[in-house]
Amino acid sequence: MTLPNRTALEDYVAAVESAEAPSELWSLTIAYFASQRIDMVSYHHLPPVGADDQGQVLVVAEGFPPEWVGIYTQRRLYQVDPIPAFAKTATRPARWSEILAEMQLGPEEREYLAEARAYIHCDGLAVQVFGPAGRNGYFGLGFGADPTEHPPEQVREMQWVCQLGHLRYCEMLNEIRPNVVELSRRENEVLEWVARGKSNMDIATILGVSVHTVDAYLRRVFLKLGTSDRVTAAIRGLGSGLIHGEV
Repeated sequence: MTLPNRTALEDYVAAVESAEAPSELWSLTIAYFASQRIDMVSYHHLPPVGADDQGQVLVVAEGFPPEWVGIYTQRRLYQVDPIPAFAKTATRPARWSEILAEMQLGPEEREYLAEARAYIHCDGLAVQVFGPAGRNGYFGLGFGADPTEHPPEQVREMQWVCQLGHLRYCEMLNEIRPNVVELSRRENEVLEWVARGKSNMDIATILGVSVHTVDAYLRRVFLKLGTSDRVTAAIRGLGSGLIHGEV
């Protein structure tokens, strides 16, 4: 129940904290955006390179024409949709129309837009969201039949809601995904130095151990990550959050 003097944002924050399932989280998110005169909401969840679910892009949508949602997901049109691609480079929400006016579109993108415009007849906002270990996402917020301008402070609030919803989903995902790989402190150190391009001899010098010891640690890392080469190990380490982007 909404409490007196509570804003829609405060209600959302409180409800999301107690949400127990992705479907409940999605319903709360849809309800919030409906209160902000947003008729269409889509969410793309983008697992990072190296994660165990790499390439398994999740797309959910509410308010968009069902036929278009089916076409978009079955044909993986998110791979050529220029709006989410642009949003990846942005820190602020941007209107779809403004993005398309700025972009240099290729033939595939123009073909995609011609098809999309047969189903979607409104403007909207593109919102990039960021998560742990590069587990990012995208929200598309369509204005539907109400093209009324949203003031900057309202747009910023909607961005916060997108970000919070994404992070809460990432938390839920961690609870239901298979157990992630666990490395010992020393194995983690070795993997981080591998990701920085150091040889086994370099790592041995840095850590003050023998090359044989580094070899042994690295063999264990390879086994746990299911690989036998240094590049793949580094990529999987980054994608699973075992090592961080600053390497």
